[in-house]
Amino acid sequence: MESLRQQLAETQGALHEKIIQVRQLRADQTASINAWTQEKQAFEARLQRFQDELRQLRHGNEAAVGTSARVSRTQEDGEKNGNSSLALILMDEGMAGTPMGDEETVAITRSRIRDVESKFKDITDELAEKAKLCEALQRQLEAQGSSVRIPDLPEATDELVVARWEKLRGQIRVLSLAIFNTTIQPNLVPERARREFEHLSTHWKSYLTGEKLTCYIFRALIWRYLHTCVFKKYWRVWGKEYGDTVAKLAGFLESKATGATEFQNWRIHTARLFHETCKPDSTLVGAVTNKIFEATSPFATSDEEELKKGLSDIVAAAIDLSGLFARSQYLTLMSDKPGSDLTRGFAYQEATMDVKGKLGVQPIVDLMVSPLLLKKETEYSVLVKAEVIC
Repeated sequence: MESLRQQLAETQGALHEKIIQVRQLRADQTASINAWTQEKQAFEARLQRFQDELRQLRHGNEAAVGTSARVSRTQEDGEKNGNSSLALILMDEGMAGTPMGDEETVAITRSRIRDVESKFKDITDELAEKAKLCEALQRQLEAQGSSVRIPDLPEATDELVVARWEKLRGQIRVLSLAIFNTTIQPNLVPERARREFEHLSTHWKSYLTGEKLTCYIFRALIWRYLHTCVFKKYWRVWGKEYGDTVAKLAGFLESKATGATEFQNWRIHTARLFHETCKPDSTLVGAVTNKIFEATSPFATSDEEELKKGLSDIVAAAIDLSGLFARSQYLTLMSDKPGSDLTRGFAYQEATMDVKGKLGVQPIVDLMVSPLLLKKETEYSVLVKAEVIC
């Protein structure tokens, strides 16, 4: 057991380092791409300016005659006023502008043209080099990112899971014997508690008044809360916001999946990702503990602090197991069979149930005290039988 825990701790430590490395690589890649985008836009703007200027200069150069020439170009303004002209005059030296009627005369030296052409070529070459550098960097980051994978967690062994399950059952058994082992008069039971007891068994009054049976119905009540609020809502382990979202997605995918194995593989992989990237919801233990406390505290024989402390330890252990079940092939069942909501009134099944007591002679389940622990592979296999009273 100790070696398994050490192996799990080492694997989780290595996995955490890999996750940090992946996140850093992705952050570096994003920063590089953003920097490249900004630089590329600046280069493109400068390139466009030089292209426009060079095009203008070349146009003036082709129209030059001797040491100077006047070039006029006309533009339609869409109205009746006619045309306006721009004349470029190339001179051997100096630069001057002289207005002439509706035309503007600009003098530009040939050395200026050569200087602009040289700068244009430099900018073009630099832009090409930056593009190649960015492409190489992106290929490098993609290669590094693709080489880092989140490894699967080592599969929990049946022995480890059964041991933790039995420990949880023991905690609930000890608490029920210590705090809920005194008979209770049914006429003192509040309406809300009455409805909860009736859901567990039609003979709930017999359990409350039976000297050795009272603890069983409270044990069943605690397990029912854990099964409903924790084990059936395993996504909630990682927070309500994420849990509710992925639960909706899981419901959709389960209805669309071509087979149960396909959905189970998706669920296990997704739960492992959640386990490695999200912290457990720190409020869940308190929320579930309060629900069970409100349902059981009116009947407790101990002080409230002792009861709440015991329930909190039980809920914390159940939440930890629920997260483990979500990312593995284990599951709990508190009904007669998978997919059923029937919790009582069905025939006793020796392969999946242990009888803890009898109220009658018929082998009909009257109260499910604790759930069944299963492992789902190609078929279901029973790891720990459910505790029942017939």
